[in-house]
Amino acid sequence: MSIGITSSVTKSDKVTLFTSKDDFDAWLLGLEVPAATGSTYGVVRQGSAVSDVSSSNAANNTTTINALLASLRTAGVIAT
Repeated sequence: MSIGITSSVTKSDKVTLFTSKDDFDAWLLGLEVPAATGSTYGVVRQGSAVSDVSSSNAANNTTTINALLASLRTAGVIAT
């Protein structure tokens, strides 16, 4: 990750990272974080909600578990 330094970043004996919230917001919007893979750390998105398994019916449980797996795959938590 590289961080661009602009004139809003100052150097002195005291550490001043940003002179305004706008400078911080601009820096934050420019951050790029890689997606996680099987071999690299990164960021994943939050998966969509999946209802709890609530019956002893195998077909209903299979549907719920498959929905959970699909949610995790879509979010990038597990590989497809």
